[in-house]
Amino acid sequence: MKKMILLVTALLIAAPALLQAQVRSDYKIAANDVIIIDVFGEKDFSREFRVSQTGTINYYFLKEVKISGKTTSEVREMLTDMLDKDYLVDPQVAVDVKAYADREVFVQGAVTKPGSVPITGEQDLTVLGAIARAGGLITAKANPNKIEFSRPGQPKKVFSFEQLLKDSKSNLVLLPGDVIEVHEKLF
Repeated sequence: MKKMILLVTALLIAAPALLQAQVRSDYKIAANDVIIIDVFGEKDFSREFRVSQTGTINYYFLKEVKISGKTTSEVREMLTDMLDKDYLVDPQVAVDVKAYADREVFVQGAVTKPGSVPITGEQDLTVLGAIARAGGLITAKANPNKIEFSRPGQPKKVFSFEQLLKDSKSNLVLLPGDVIEVHEKLF
């Protein structure tokens, strides 16, 4: 019985770390991120890079390589293939994000602290999470049935607070530049 309790305790302690590792593997590299590329045994091919505004890095003989929008695993595989093709024999490549570019969303209207809300690191931020970081709804003013979400280039969506709480598909993961407006009650 003691072994079972220890096993359950260990799993509960390890669960957040396992979830965090999954989040990190899904992170898509963005412009202005700083990445480290390490090629084992090849000091000349190992370096730190800042991703350009166009989403590229200038990587030695390979010239400009587009990496934004890809995970670190995808970039590792791509660079391994490119280096293996013409330059190195069986290269062992590691890619890590050293620093994340500043990313933010905007929450306005009937919230305690309207303004920009940073998206930190590789963590996802949802509509409800952004509202919470903006201090939450001003209960006396906020219309809980009219929370508007807009993303550049897409039609606006309107949700109720209850819908966001109950339906995980409505509680969207935010991208930099998204705007949430909590409308005020009319009366």
